[in-house]
Amino acid sequence: MKHLFIVLDGIDGNGKTTQALLLQKYLEKKGIKVFHTSEPTEGQHGKMIDDLLRQKLAGRIKKEKWIELFTQDSKEHQRKIQDNLNSEITVICDRYIYSTLTYQLEEKDWQSYISGFIKPDIIFILDVPIKIAIERIKQKYNKTREKKSYFEKQGVLTKVRKQFLKLPTFLDHNIKIIDSNRSEKEIFKDIKKEIDLLMNSSES
Repeated sequence: MKHLFIVLDGIDGNGKTTQALLLQKYLEKKGIKVFHTSEPTEGQHGKMIDDLLRQKLAGRIKKEKWIELFTQDSKEHQRKIQDNLNSEITVICDRYIYSTLTYQLEEKDWQSYISGFIKPDIIFILDVPIKIAIERIKQKYNKTREKKSYFEKQGVLTKVRKQFLKLPTFLDHNIKIIDSNRSEKEIFKDIKKEIDLLMNSSES
């Protein structure tokens, strides 16, 4: 059975982490080795990003600096992803370079930017209305008591959601837009269907 590089992405509050964990469990039950990872990573630049995102001065950081940090973190992450793929381990990544494209870059720069990164076998963009996303984000922080991220604002998320929905038009990648304004079970059913089709086609 072919090992895959699978990405789940989209705006904050869309449920991608939950779906990534469900997918990991599903594949492992099939006897497939899985490496579940995410961006920003736990590496040097990933931790720096996470810290900066929760500071009051985050809004003063220039876009160029954000792009630099996210790019460095993703570049470092590439080695870990490739090592697992080389070991025939399926990689599930919770957020990937598509977030850098939609949050930080103009459409005209998308194609050149992604050329330096590993191309996933499939990308799921979980799409959810902004009102629902904001409510989910509030619920999350009520539980964790963490500080809200700088980009978790209605205005930012509204703009970025539109950008995520443009990705299939601008990129020649296997991108699937998934309606995540449904139950976890219904969302996962659609994701599982696409993964099964991909695995079956690789075996034929």
